[in-house]
Amino acid sequence: MSLATFNCPYCWGDVPVQASVCSHCTRDLVLFKPLALRLQTLAEEVAQLRGVVQQQTLTLNQRPSQVIEAAAQSYAEMQEASPAPAAASARATALKSWFTLFGTVLLTIAAIGLCHWVLLFVYDTPPLFLRLLTITLPALTGYVCARRSGLGWLAQLLAALLVSALSVSLMLAITAHIDAVPLWPNNPRDWREVFEYTAAIGLSFFTGYLTHRLMARWTQQQRNKISLRVLLARDEAGQFKITEISNQVQSLITATAPLVSAGVALYSGLKAFTSP
Repeated sequence: MSLATFNCPYCWGDVPVQASVCSHCTRDLVLFKPLALRLQTLAEEVAQLRGVVQQQTLTLNQRPSQVIEAAAQSYAEMQEASPAPAAASARATALKSWFTLFGTVLLTIAAIGLCHWVLLFVYDTPPLFLRLLTITLPALTGYVCARRSGLGWLAQLLAALLVSALSVSLMLAITAHIDAVPLWPNNPRDWREVFEYTAAIGLSFFTGYLTHRLMARWTQQQRNKISLRVLLARDEAGQFKITEISNQVQSLITATAPLVSAGVALYSGLKAFTSP
């Protein structure tokens, strides 16, 4: 679309496109001419689109109501038929997530049992190395499980309980088979050590989930970062924006949760080496 004239931004008079000075008010138009031409072009395009919309509305109003009802009925039938594949896809996704979770649980248990056998009975390393490994390994697999499965905290907590209980049972079974000792402890001190070991492994696995949740939340916050100026801004009533501030407080709590869980896991796993 080519324009022959445009409106002067000072006096609103018609000025030829080639002109650089308004012939009415003698103002310099070099700076404002591109913007004025663009605005005028957009105004004409909007007017054309408005005419198209009016024409389409008139055509739609002229159609018989039966045609519109038939189209609406057809659309409703399509919407009712579409949820079946969507529901099947959702079930397949949920099943895959649970398979991932239980597969990670079994892999973690097997890895801990293998490390217990290799470190203690093959290479006869100090028990401290096994303790450190059984704290770091479940944290890594817990993170992978949370990332690949996408399940919530309740499923991850269930997985942590399974990993801790079955891993310690497997280590006790390996020790009982090789050393020819009873499977279960026979004194309170050994039972306390078993419970501490179980707590350390379970908390480490759940720490992996908390770490994944923290990183996902941090990534989302980087996409929608709120500056300090926005936090200190006031709404129309002159009050501080409590919603943004509460979100920041919640983010701080979420950030400290993995640190607390990891600290408790380390304390439970290494308590036997630090207590007299």
